[in-house]
Amino acid sequence: MGVAALALVVANSPFSAIYFETLHAPLGDLDLLHWINDGLMAVFFLLVGLEIKREVIDGELATWPRRVLPGVAAAGGMLVPALVYLAFQQGDPVGLPPLK
Repeated sequence: MGVAALALVVANSPFSAIYFETLHAPLGDLDLLHWINDGLMAVFFLLVGLEIKREVIDGELATWPRRVLPGVAAAGGMLVPALVYLAFQQGDPVGLPPLK
């Protein structure tokens, strides 16, 4: 959290040009921003997946009744934003591609 706050301060300070130049500095085949977006996010989701697996095998989600609430919450977290988007786009011919 501290590093994220520091990045916000630096990005909105007189040092912002240096900050954004550093983000686009080449590092191997990709620039630093791509390494952050692709590489570190892949590691993050790997660790999240391993933690979920541990919880399903040994932890709080080891039984089906204990998995129901988090499963419904995850499904709702995907379904509700999609429904909100569709509600706002209803009647807008530009918002949605035509159905074939």
